[in-house]
Amino acid sequence: MKMLSNFEPRRLFGGRLMELLLVATLVLSVSEALNSKGKYLLELKKSIHDEFNQLGNWKPTDETPCRWIGFNCTSDYEPRVWCVDLISMNLSGTLSPSIGGLTHLSYLDLSYNELLGPIPKEIGNCSLLEFLHLKNNQFSGPIPNELGKLSYLRSLNICNNKLSGPLPEELGNLSSLDEFVIDTNNLTGPLPRSIGNLRKLRIVRAGDNAISDKIPAEISGCQSLQMLALSLNHIGGELPKEIGMLKNLTDVWLCNNQLTGFIPKEVGNCSKLLTLALCANGLVGQIPMEIGKLKLLKSLFLYNNELKGNIPEEIGNLSLATEIDFSNDYLTGGIPTELCQNLKFSENFHLFANKLNGSIPREIGNLPLATEIAFSRNYLTGPIPYGFQYFPAMSALYLSNNFLRGTIPQQLGLYSSLEFVELSENHLTGKIPPHRSRHTKLYWLNLESNKLYGNIPVGVKNCANLWALRLAGNKLTGSFPSDLCNLVQLSTIDLDRNNFTGPVPVEIGNCTTLQRLQIADNRFTSELPKEIGKLSQLVIFNVSSNSLKGQIPLGIVHCNTLQRLDLSHNGFSGTLTNELGTLLLWKLSKNQQR
Repeated sequence: MKMLSNFEPRRLFGGRLMELLLVATLVLSVSEALNSKGKYLLELKKSIHDEFNQLGNWKPTDETPCRWIGFNCTSDYEPRVWCVDLISMNLSGTLSPSIGGLTHLSYLDLSYNELLGPIPKEIGNCSLLEFLHLKNNQFSGPIPNELGKLSYLRSLNICNNKLSGPLPEELGNLSSLDEFVIDTNNLTGPLPRSIGNLRKLRIVRAGDNAISDKIPAEISGCQSLQMLALSLNHIGGELPKEIGMLKNLTDVWLCNNQLTGFIPKEVGNCSKLLTLALCANGLVGQIPMEIGKLKLLKSLFLYNNELKGNIPEEIGNLSLATEIDFSNDYLTGGIPTELCQNLKFSENFHLFANKLNGSIPREIGNLPLATEIAFSRNYLTGPIPYGFQYFPAMSALYLSNNFLRGTIPQQLGLYSSLEFVELSENHLTGKIPPHRSRHTKLYWLNLESNKLYGNIPVGVKNCANLWALRLAGNKLTGSFPSDLCNLVQLSTIDLDRNNFTGPVPVEIGNCTTLQRLQIADNRFTSELPKEIGKLSQLVIFNVSSNSLKGQIPLGIVHCNTLQRLDLSHNGFSGTLTNELGTLLLWKLSKNQQR
């Protein structure tokens, strides 16, 4: 009994000890197991510079990383990290290869930081990854081939980095890929032919790189493709006709490449297209009439190519179009009436720098939403249609360098808030419409090289935002309006080659932002006001071929930015000071003295 009594406490103590040891062992093993999941994250932290201690609660003593900033875990019995979201945390440094240890990761977003160095190939070990965003960092080097192992990846966005090298063929293995965004890097080489394997791909954004070669015909395999954005690359060759097989396309952006050949008529089969942008390439031939089948098209950009022939009247079928730009091509013939009759929603209509002829259709008055019309640098004849007077939303009208005749519509500007008016280099006659200056938003008025007569309208004083007034090369008369000098934004006054008379007003000194003052070849008289010296930003000053006299104003030395000065063919006396060291060109000839 005594032995038994001695045994019981010993047995109890021993059992208790074993129990405590067992619990401690379990705690340690669980802690070690959880920390083994977190050790990859701690390795990740070692390579990252966290200037603002955003990751301050990442502690090795924690049992789990699931409460650390930027992490989400599964709610299983054994939680696993499935999400790492460290967007916009001012992190720098590099991305550690230890990221590949997070084998249950499905979401990784490190966007909008300053991370640099290569994208670690070990990311390819995160076999469950669905969302990988590394955009707006400083990552460099190639796109790892190992990314092709991520068969569940749906969204890959690595834009706005410094990545280089070719696009791996292995990208064609990303069978679940929905969104592929790599724009604004330094990537080279061709689009991989394997891209045609990506049946679920909806969005390709790869602009602003150095991608070259042709667009592969295999792209027709991307039957879900909605956006193809490859602008600002070196892509050449012809646009493949297979693009017409992509029935879900809504947006095509291929501007600023080296595409050649014809625009394939098959593009007319992409019936869901909203945007077709093929500008700034080397495309030739005619605009396909089949484009007129794209009834949903809103934006059509074909400018800066070598397109020839007439504008197809079928373009007038694009009744939902808001932007049409065929500028800087070699198009001939007239402006189709159908374009002006049917484009009810057109806002920007650009045809400048072509070889278009004939008159501007009067039906252009049927474009009630037009904000900007640009027909400059063509061979257009006839009058300016009165319909331009009734565009309430119009802010810019560019008709310069044509052969337009007749008068400027008298109510132009009465019903709209025009900001830019370019009617120079035509054969326009009559007076400048008084309503032209009704609205204070007018910023630019250029009526140079026409046959306009009469005075500058008094209403110009209301144009508080006027930056440039260019009326040279007309038959305008009257005096230099002193009211002009109250327009504090005015940077350019060009009244050359007219019949203006009288003195230059002393109020000219109020135009303190004036950079160009050109009043040559007129009949201005009297002395130049000393207030000229207040024009401290003046760069060009030309008063040649007038009847000005007296001393050259000494205050001109205060025009510290003056580069071109022409006082020739007047009656000035005195000398030009040597203090004008900024002058590149100056003329004083044909005066009384020099």
